[in-house]
Amino acid sequence: MASYRVYVTTSDKYLDALKPFAYLFNKYWSPDVEVIIGGFSPPTFTLPPNFHFLSLGLMEDFPIGKWSNALIGMIRFLNDPLFVLMLEDYWLTRPVDTVCVELLLKMMKMKPEIVRMDLTADRKFAGGIRHYGSVAGYELLISDPNSMYHMSLMTAIWRGSQMLRVLVQDETPWDIEISGTDRLRQMRDLIVLGTSHVPVKHTLAFRGGGKGKLLLDEVSEEDQKELQEHGLLEGME
Repeated sequence: MASYRVYVTTSDKYLDALKPFAYLFNKYWSPDVEVIIGGFSPPTFTLPPNFHFLSLGLMEDFPIGKWSNALIGMIRFLNDPLFVLMLEDYWLTRPVDTVCVELLLKMMKMKPEIVRMDLTADRKFAGGIRHYGSVAGYELLISDPNSMYHMSLMTAIWRGSQMLRVLVQDETPWDIEISGTDRLRQMRDLIVLGTSHVPVKHTLAFRGGGKGKLLLDEVSEEDQKELQEHGLLEGME
């Protein structure tokens, strides 16, 4: 198995999204990476062997305004120093550069000031980005604390202990990204990095608002065909 785990948050409403998520994850990332699903009611379908479900409690105890409470509980329970965080509708659209991910993890182990390492293009196009250095030829970018969504929840490697400094109870995901950014920029001992290489590329399948607005424009025709043939999009189209 890989040296790190991937945390994925979900809710009862979006459990079906785990079917295409898991299929595309193992196709484009690796079945050798352990994935921990943090949710509420366990899925009634079978997940791949490298996927494990962690119930964080009853969904009615965690309405959207208490989304951060569930995330905090998950981070504290699993207690990994470093982990990758994703959401259930982050469906991969191309092979992940796993070599780059491992190199970035090794770098973070040596630099405790890095709270978040963006694995997508989120920081690359955030504005105010500066060159930070490089790791084995991969250019690193440092995020301007005054940029928007410095605390973005797009796929990234997080340092658990430092993320817990930023998170507070009773916030939505959008609160975390906006209010959390305000809190993070005050913590001058922490930095957020990204890379111009973009080792992870995924779509936001429900960026239109809900399962009734599933958007697959960034998913290849080949992947859409495979998902449909395996019945993994049933109830979402």
